[in-house]
Amino acid sequence: MFDITLADGVLYSFIVVAVAIVIDTLLGAIKAAKDDYDSFDFRKLPKFLSTGILPYVGGLGILALAAEFVGEPYSALFYASAAAVTFKYVTEIKDKLARLFDVDIKHSDGIGPDNESADPDAGL
Repeated sequence: MFDITLADGVLYSFIVVAVAIVIDTLLGAIKAAKDDYDSFDFRKLPKFLSTGILPYVGGLGILALAAEFVGEPYSALFYASAAAVTFKYVTEIKDKLARLFDVDIKHSDGIGPDNESADPDAGL
């Protein structure tokens, strides 16, 4: 029924980006409803979808179609765009999860200003 191979990198990349966008949107709605439930307005979600989500999905969808049916240079442009958008949304998902569960995510590898008490010889 479904004949999907690993050669379908454009399809897989587009699905990963779309899933990241959906997860970020759901977490944002949950966080907004949790923080201020009384003033949370579900009627504003369609406007948010049309201004915050559809431009990414639509633009990447057009690039994905061009990459699939035209090829180069659209393939390289699609993969670079998909990587940038995925990185943006994964970072936002991490931040929203940290705020939603009230956790502070810090580096444990000694990188960053918050690790002043880390062992300087830990990575040697």
